[in-house]
Formats: sequence, C-alpha cells, structure tokens
Amino acid sequence: MKIRKIILLLALGLLLLWSRSYLSDLFWLVIALEACIVTYIIFSVIKGVISLKNRTGIDFSNNIRIVLEQKLGKSFLVEFVITEFNVFYYSLLVWIEKSRTVDHNGKAFTYHRTSEMKTFIIVFAILITGEGVLFHYLLQKWNEVIAWVFTILNVYGILYLVGFYNSTKHLPHMISGEKIIIRLGFQSSISLDIENIEQLNRAKEIELGMKIPKSTYYSLLKLDSPHFEIVLKEPVEMRGSYGMKKMVDKVVFRADDQDAILEEINLVKTLDFKSHANQRSL
Repeated sequence: MKIRKIILLLALGLLLLWSRSYLSDLFWLVIALEACIVTYIIFSVIKGVISLKNRTGIDFSNNIRIVLEQKLGKSFLVEFVITEFNVFYYSLLVWIEKSRTVDHNGKAFTYHRTSEMKTFIIVFAILITGEGVLFHYLLQKWNEVIAWVFTILNVYGILYLVGFYNSTKHLPHMISGEKIIIRLGFQSSISLDIENIEQLNRAKEIELGMKIPKSTYYSLLKLDSPHFEIVLKEPVEMRGSYGMKKMVDKVVFRADDQDAILEEINLVKTLDFKSHANQRSL
C-alpha cells in the first residue's frame, strides 16, 4: 500500500478519535504514529535525492520531483510539497552548493547577474521585516497566538524571497541536446524542443501596467528588461509553483550572456536542419 493511503487512513482515524475524548490516549498514539511516518518520508526523500544527485548530477528541484512522484504519485499535494521543499532548501541549505555555470548534462546560461532581482529581494525583505515587527507588537496586545502566527508567516515570506533568489543562481537556463529549458528559479520553467522554435526575436519592453497575454510565458521580473522572445510552432506546457500549469505559444526571457545563448540556439538549429537534410537525402 502506498504511503499516502496509510496517511489518509491515519488522518481518518485521527478525526474519529478527536470526537471521542475518552480515547485521548489512542489519539496521542495516532499523532505519534503520524509523526513517525512523516519523519520516515522526509528521510527517505532526502536519501533518494542524495542518491539521484550522486548518480545523475541533476539539480535538487528535479530530483525532489522524481523521488516524491515515485513515492506518492502525481497530485496537487505532491506539487505543494515540492514547492515547500524548494523554498526551505534554496533558502537554508543551498549555501553549501556552488552555483552552476557549467553542467555535464548540457550548457548553462545564467540570468540573475544583470537582473534587478537582488535589489527587489533586499527591499521587500526589509519591508516584510519592518511590517512583521510592527504588527507583532500591535497584535500581541490583542492576541498573542495570532501575533506569533502573523510573525511566522512573515518569516516564511522572507525565506521564500531568499530561496527564490538563490534558486535563480542554481537553476540557470539549460541547453542540452536539442532541448532548451527556460527558468525563473524554482518558481516556473518550460522545456522546449529547439526544432519547435518558429522565430527567435529580440524582445520589446512592456509598458507600465500592460498585461502579459495568458499564452505567453514571461520568465523574468517585470522590472527587468526582456532580451528574447521565442515564438513556438506548437504550444508547450509551462510549469509553475504549487502545480500551476498552462499552455503557451510564446516565451519571453533574458540571459546574462545574450550572444552566447543566441549562438548556441542557432548552432543547435543549424545542426538539426543538416541532420534532417541528410536523412531526406538517404
């Protein structure tokens, strides 16, 4: 039986026991069992991620997805857990890992160095900290529990911002074989076949307040300048945090080394064209 089925059964038992105060001892026993199961899942996931990383060299974000989907299947719950793992890993644990500009699985292209992301993160972290201190002081006079809940949410917000910025350093754009992966940290990504690219144009600046079309994946902060716009032959699925998905036919992104990524994409397209031409001539 899958682990998630066991957890659902225990959760059902927990609800039943909650309504029966005379079974309080069993209630705490169930809580202890659930804590053991959750601890087991966490350690087994970490063990699986480390094992995969040693064998494949794939980044943490993809490893955690592979391990969790193997254990729990595909669901919104899994997507939620993956996002939370990413937040805490990239905010607290990623410091021991070097950011990648070269990857044995393909060529990596950074996009955070010339971005305004760092300034954005610092400003909002300061605002959240100031707001947290002020509201904690005010709410504590009314209800101490609510004050601490609000403070914990503010701390989580700061961890999310720090994790997001760190993930942009450790999750660069990738070109491997005939595929290109465009990312915005752990927050969103899209994997494209380069032969599915109809056009690769220089992107235009968006006007202040202008809405981005739903069919466009805008892989950068709005305060940054876009560099490239990819027009696709066929729509492709973009994946975001917490299981968000949508089909897009345009991808707008930026890269620190614009010439290098443009040269690599054109090189792959040229090689792909020659390969197809040789196959037709045989």
